[in-house]
Amino acid sequence: MKKFLSCLAAVCLLALVSENSVSAASKEKTFPEKPPARSSIRIKGKPNALERAALAKISFQDAMSAAVTAVPGKVISGELDVDEGNLEYDFEIIDSEKKVMDVSIDAGNGKVLDVDEGDLD
Repeated sequence: MKKFLSCLAAVCLLALVSENSVSAASKEKTFPEKPPARSSIRIKGKPNALERAALAKISFQDAMSAAVTAVPGKVISGELDVDEGNLEYDFEIIDSEKKVMDVSIDAGNGKVLDVDEGDLD
């Protein structure tokens, strides 16, 4: 009987430890980062400003409107650039909470590629 109780206690302890391990593992579950968005216009190399402007399908003004729609605020800078092969408009916007937000807009279709908190630079 003593042996039976010892075995039963060991099984219960093992089950408890296993349950806590699974619970801890599920709490620490990490998800892979979302891959960076790709623009509809992919570029190799580093074209100059005139070449970039010729390749863009939407205007600077339309891109800026899309950026302010995504993050309402005051635009403090904007440029058409190539980032990791993506032709995109990049804007810095100061939002209503006085945070600087970086907004990337696809130069081909005006879709928002990325929004993140930036810093004044």
